[in-house]
Amino acid sequence: MIHGKKITLFLMDGTPSGRWTCELSNWTGKAYKIPRTKLKECANRAELNQAGVYFLLGRDDETGTPRVYIGEAENVFSRLCQHLEGKDFWNEVITFISKDKNLNKAHVKYLESRCHELAIAARRYKVENGNIPPQPALSEPEQAELEEFIEHVLVLVGALGHRIFEPIITTSNNSDQEEHFFFKKGNVSAEGVRTPDGFVVLAGAILNEKVSEKSLNKGIVVLRKKYSEDGKILNFKTTENILFSSPSSAADFLTGYSISGPAHWKNAEGKSLKEIEAKKEQSGD
Repeated sequence: MIHGKKITLFLMDGTPSGRWTCELSNWTGKAYKIPRTKLKECANRAELNQAGVYFLLGRDDETGTPRVYIGEAENVFSRLCQHLEGKDFWNEVITFISKDKNLNKAHVKYLESRCHELAIAARRYKVENGNIPPQPALSEPEQAELEEFIEHVLVLVGALGHRIFEPIITTSNNSDQEEHFFFKKGNVSAEGVRTPDGFVVLAGAILNEKVSEKSLNKGIVVLRKKYSEDGKILNFKTTENILFSSPSSAADFLTGYSISGPAHWKNAEGKSLKEIEAKKEQSGD
């Protein structure tokens, strides 16, 4: 059973754009959310001079793809200051420490390794680590305790606005009870699912080979090129699930020209997404 969680946020600078701390009830861990420009102002935060795991966060300037570097350190603040010189893509960091200082070097290396593994599996963010972090040998009780720590890390990272560890389609989103929609126009065909983030085109979708760059949003043109280079499109067929902000963006991506997504995505009964949403509005659902 999933229970509700109480999260305590503290705006250290009194503004949402400044530094935050974030804590869960009955948990010894603590998160700091720090803008890059505010990092040096944390020099007097003694608890940041201990072992922890951290996430450097930014975006690709050309595609807008979110990026993350996952790291660990015995002295988090010192290590983050080094990243001010060594890495320039990030503009924010989220770091986790223990309020009772019970994390050691082996523990944070385990946290780094597991978080890296989960981020790669979710395929939400471009993970900037050059190498796969090795997982240290720990006792079974230590691993169990750290896995519980990771569960809280995943909750707080998401609550702080980053979906690093959440697959674009979760088990519940892709269950038999979740309605699937189908797109068919000419040689183009696809299956998709509504999610809390937007609309996901499932792997195996067939795209139109031609693109009308005059009518198509430039961002979609860039995505088609990028996904072809990344291997997400092979011979005009998608090789993995792809998230879009809306059904129309998904439809534009598939056809290569501007088209109404709600009017053309239809369920198994042939009802369009537009009809279904209009009916929900009328019923007040």
